[in-house]
Amino acid sequence: MHSNITPTYQHIVVRGLPYARGLSHGQQLKEKIHRNVAYYKTPGKLPPWPMTLSIIQQSYIPAIELHYPTGLEELRGIADGASVSLEEIVMLNGRYDLGRLSYKLQKEDSTKHASTTSIANGHTNGTGHSNGHHEVDIDNVEECTSAFFFPETTASGDSLACQNWDMDSHLYHDDLAVYLEVHPDASEDRPSMFLLTEVGQLIRTGMNSAGLAVTANSILCTDDFVPVSHTDAEGVYHEMTPKLVLPITLARRIFLEYDNFSDGLVAINSMPCHVSGNLHVSTAEGFGMGLEKTPTRVYRVYAKPDEGYVFHSNHILAEGYTGRDDSKDRYPGGSSWFRMVRLERGIKKAAQQGALTNDIIHSAFSDHLGYPESLCCHDIGKTKSSSKHVLSGYTSTNHSTVANVIYNLGKRTITVCKGPPCKGVFEEFQLKEARKGYPGTFVGLRILGKGLSN
Repeated sequence: MHSNITPTYQHIVVRGLPYARGLSHGQQLKEKIHRNVAYYKTPGKLPPWPMTLSIIQQSYIPAIELHYPTGLEELRGIADGASVSLEEIVMLNGRYDLGRLSYKLQKEDSTKHASTTSIANGHTNGTGHSNGHHEVDIDNVEECTSAFFFPETTASGDSLACQNWDMDSHLYHDDLAVYLEVHPDASEDRPSMFLLTEVGQLIRTGMNSAGLAVTANSILCTDDFVPVSHTDAEGVYHEMTPKLVLPITLARRIFLEYDNFSDGLVAINSMPCHVSGNLHVSTAEGFGMGLEKTPTRVYRVYAKPDEGYVFHSNHILAEGYTGRDDSKDRYPGGSSWFRMVRLERGIKKAAQQGALTNDIIHSAFSDHLGYPESLCCHDIGKTKSSSKHVLSGYTSTNHSTVANVIYNLGKRTITVCKGPPCKGVFEEFQLKEARKGYPGTFVGLRILGKGLSN
């Protein structure tokens, strides 16, 4: 069925002012962006298109314009370059947030909006339908495992930010993820970035040339809310003034536009959002932490005093949250409860000896306890009997580890593979600082070979 799967994701370079960077992004990935837009407009992937459009137009776009105007210009450039609407590109960048709302909204007849076409250029989602709504199957919601290793745990003495990115396997099969290299114009005085993301998005995870990195983890809580007027799942209509909130994804990109770790934390804290997510943030100065950002506050997750690492999966960890009676973690149970334990088991001895290497980390991230719903996750055509379907808005029936990445913050190198680390082909990139006289490109690409045997 997927006989032409490429062994690596495409790597593109964008330079210049925000609109020019976006335009180049859209032009280079036009056909893939069309396919990704079509996928998320398939009925059931996100809330119905009219509801999605209301959130984008009434909440997201005004908020981005207010809080992140350069980001809005880059999004406009992507839309123009790919010949899709701005709203469709904002949908791609807000699909994490939008995917968490379906369980709160009234279900609609899947044929009601079947004739809806792209508001920009009249293309449908490839099925003949736009995003009508029937049984919600949130294929777009990822389950990820993040790790930060302090320099005293690694053989090289460098700080390492790592992740298994678990997502709907269409990204892997249809080659819809990308290595996005960003070099802002010199007048912006912003660092260069290497970003692992979906086509059409500004970021999923990444590292900048100042030595900051961010990875991310899905979390769910009952504080998550719909920011515009809507009819809820019980059929009750809620009239409200639209709340100006940003897709939480953009907080990751904003963080990487800073040189200073503290300044980046201030930016994350100040960003209004309407759904929850963990941002695993770190610096080459030898420190990392988890920021469990909810619509009402930000909780911090630190390494234990006697450990040189901090991990996160998909349930809320901060004691300040878990002790609350007025808000609940919506994670329904599953692999998140053991993935961090298994990862620690794989690295602990070497970490205690200050001997961690990429190979040891790759081996630990290749753990298959609970296969296929394991730390190294595999798509084997699973059914909906999974416990994770107890709550809508969480996971997919066809998800897998679509990439593994290690950001070496000291050396500014990126070691990344497409697909699960147990079998992926690893590539290595080195990030150069364009503002300091470098040519502004990634150099020294090495193909490192396949991962461990399955």
